[in-house]
Amino acid sequence: MRLLRDIHGLLLLLLASVAFGQPSIEARVLDAVSNEPLPYASVVSMRSGEGVITNEEGVFRMTAVNDNDTLVFSYLGFRSLRSTVAAIRQRSEVRLTPAQTELSAVQVVGRSDALCDLIIACGKHLRQIGRYSGKTYFELETRTSDRPVEGIECFYNGSFNGADVEALDLKQGRIGLLPDHGRFMVSLNTSRAFMLLHPAERNSAFPSTPLQCRSRKALRRAYELNVISITHDPDELYHVRFTPKNNDGTFFHGELWIDAGMATVRTLQLDCDSCRRHPFLPMGPEDELRDVDLHFRQTYSTWEGRSILNTIELAYALTYHTDTLAARLAAEDPGFHNDWRFWSKAVIHVFAPGEKFILPLFYDNAELTDYRKVLSMPYDSAFWENSPRLVRTERQQRDDVLFAKEGLLLGSHRGFGLTGNDRRGLFQSNNAFWSCTLRISFVDVMDSTAYAPLPAKSDMATTMASRMDLVVLLYLNIDETANGYRTFSATVFDGFRSYCHLPDRHHADVLVNLFFDLCEIERRRMQSALAEPGLSLDRIRAIHAEAQKAMDQSTGRFLKETHYGEDPKKLAQWNDKVRVALGVDNFALFGISPEPK
Repeated sequence: MRLLRDIHGLLLLLLASVAFGQPSIEARVLDAVSNEPLPYASVVSMRSGEGVITNEEGVFRMTAVNDNDTLVFSYLGFRSLRSTVAAIRQRSEVRLTPAQTELSAVQVVGRSDALCDLIIACGKHLRQIGRYSGKTYFELETRTSDRPVEGIECFYNGSFNGADVEALDLKQGRIGLLPDHGRFMVSLNTSRAFMLLHPAERNSAFPSTPLQCRSRKALRRAYELNVISITHDPDELYHVRFTPKNNDGTFFHGELWIDAGMATVRTLQLDCDSCRRHPFLPMGPEDELRDVDLHFRQTYSTWEGRSILNTIELAYALTYHTDTLAARLAAEDPGFHNDWRFWSKAVIHVFAPGEKFILPLFYDNAELTDYRKVLSMPYDSAFWENSPRLVRTERQQRDDVLFAKEGLLLGSHRGFGLTGNDRRGLFQSNNAFWSCTLRISFVDVMDSTAYAPLPAKSDMATTMASRMDLVVLLYLNIDETANGYRTFSATVFDGFRSYCHLPDRHHADVLVNLFFDLCEIERRRMQSALAEPGLSLDRIRAIHAEAQKAMDQSTGRFLKETHYGEDPKKLAQWNDKVRVALGVDNFALFGISPEPK
């Protein structure tokens, strides 16, 4: 029986972002002079230390605040501002005043030893900051011809070393896709691109930067330097523009904002047009990426007396040229063309330095792409309702509607991953999540080599146990709240590692679903045990381990008593057990008549 994809209610869940039961505040941060919004401005609660950033429209939302809390607003080139939540509620906006500028005209100081030494010292500082970690938010959107084609949101435990991203361990993620002329444009591992750029260390994946230079001679040979302005906020801040002397696409041009007193970078901006060095690869062996333009921006904040990453922006535009199957695609679609121009923008925000999510109790394959990891995990709607994500802009909300109406939603609330005709290669997940209304089949959750019957001679010599190995995992997500720990669990059939070579596929499907249902029974027992108030994290993990063990024992007994489905009477008894516990009658669903008693 083929799996069906039920998307009822997805749009509501996709757009939900209110943290129920928690007081919150939402307002816009503006330039007091121009009235323009300030994107990615920093907002920090003095009471809790919680930090958020504004979205592209300057809007922020902060949860779990009260009217007496004081929020600190900061944005590079502007004076910091403190205001109570009560005052912000009255105005629904915060206006920041530009910092005083002492030098407005461009002053060429490229031969200045002091400026060269300052930039070299900044690069050294970035290399010596050391390691730190923090809760991290990731957002990406891709467009073509002003039409959205991709949107990604993920939460990670981030590991960092100075200005470098060392690792991103997934907590939760979700993806929206919209086809363009029947084809999908996907950024399979854009988060990986953040890890490949080392602004103060040489690397082959990105163009060079002045912060990588370790001598005046090397810096002068590669770059022209100009001081654009000097401000006091209250520290002396140099705004420096750098321009490469070699325009072959292997050097960044851009700007630095440097705290001269501390010799530290406050913000760096890197740009490269028609880059020859970049980390992106085409999906087809004959395809090409042309005219790749890069924009990279890092901002830093102070935590425990040292500079750490606050926000990273990576924007890129490229032309995707395809020759693979071009003639066939052109014949099928008159609107097909070989070159597509795409624009992508991704943001990483370290919003809770020094803190970590409790990662789900679930296996994690580091080799999987972001897409496969998101598809492999069940969707925890309560986590998303209470997550400190960026406020969705009006454009993003319109995009969400299109993804839900005309495209694909990956990682959203669903019983299973994409199946049948919707299993579009790169979006395929061999994991299935238990549902009382949907049943699994080998064709949907396993590779063909994992369910093809063995040759006759092999069948005769092979025991039933060696012909089948079904792997089911109890997924458990844990979040710490003010009232203790919140848990969310799901029963996951692992189609990556399972196999079943029984000759009768129809009866084998019944066997597999009964097996899966027995695992769900143990999950429900586990969830009941987790409902006890006041459980410690160690106890929660122990309950999960006990449930996994009980599940293995129950399914092992089931396979042994039914002789791997060959004993119809025993199979019917287990079917009755599942029907009573879960209300699911697999015999009726698969059209099997119970044996007369």
